[in-house]
Amino acid sequence: MRDFLLGVSASQTEPLVPKEGLPFWIFWLLLYIILLLITFIFLRNKSLRQKLNLFFSRAKRKFVKTRLQSRLKKEKLRKEELLKELGKEAWKKGIRIEESKKVDKDLKSLEENVSTSQKELEEMDSKIEMLNDQIEETSKKHKDQIKEKEAEVKPCREKMTEAKEKEKLIELDLIQKQKDIEDTERKLEAAEKEAREIKENPNLSAMEKRIKEKESKGKIKNLEKKKEKIQKELGGYREERPELEKEIKKLQRAINDFERSMKKIEKENREQIRKFQKEIKELGKNKVKVQEKMKEIERQKEPLFGILGRIIDEHRVERKKLTLFYSQINRVNKSIQQIERNIQNL
Repeated sequence: MRDFLLGVSASQTEPLVPKEGLPFWIFWLLLYIILLLITFIFLRNKSLRQKLNLFFSRAKRKFVKTRLQSRLKKEKLRKEELLKELGKEAWKKGIRIEESKKVDKDLKSLEENVSTSQKELEEMDSKIEMLNDQIEETSKKHKDQIKEKEAEVKPCREKMTEAKEKEKLIELDLIQKQKDIEDTERKLEAAEKEAREIKENPNLSAMEKRIKEKESKGKIKNLEKKKEKIQKELGGYREERPELEKEIKKLQRAINDFERSMKKIEKENREQIRKFQKEIKELGKNKVKVQEKMKEIERQKEPLFGILGRIIDEHRVERKKLTLFYSQINRVNKSIQQIERNIQNL
């Protein structure tokens, strides 16, 4: 057999595919023969089989042990949770024994801290609600004050609009009257020139001159009356404008006073609301701190409930409400013992 293997090995060191080429199936045939020989050697070598079996057996035991340890860890954690639940139920139902005095004292102290923190939270919530009401009330008051001021300033604004419209019309009338005067003066100059021309015209008879002079004088007189009337009206407008400007300034001062008053109200409202919001924000921060404190207290209570549950379980205090916990703990204890025995047996 040895010679045969050496022969096979020697044949494999040589090139499998000569230059002229070798069928591919011969390679697979040789490989199959080698595998058969290795299997044959393994079946005949008892020591090798035992070592292999031992290797697989150890690997299997290690795998089984790991699984058992994982189950054991889960069962122990489950027991811890059951003991905590037992402690919570015992504390809730007021079950106290001599051995749990220290734990009871610690839990009572923590409960008092929780109660104090809860009162603080309620007080802060109440204050936040009150501040929100004050914000709403301040906003409503501000709106009412602004509405009242708007009602007061409305007539002034209406009068201001009317006065400015009137001022604009007077300005337009002044321009127009000035134009009318200039136009009348031009017509008057033309009429006077015409009168002089009539008087100096040698081609006209005495009768024609008297008639035309009379017409010319009448025309001049009418133009002078018209000019006088326009000047009078212009003077009236010029006298009215300063009074109107004075009234506009007075109305503007009144409107400015109202606007300043409204801005003051708005500023006071903003400052008051900002103050309330700042207090609410501060209270919110304090609330978060108190809530974190309460969470920390609850975390501190958890291990104490576990200790109390362990004490109650050890003494098996007779209470109907605790029977279910005892039976669950018993089942977990049996499971833990069984798993520990299995681990030892490995």
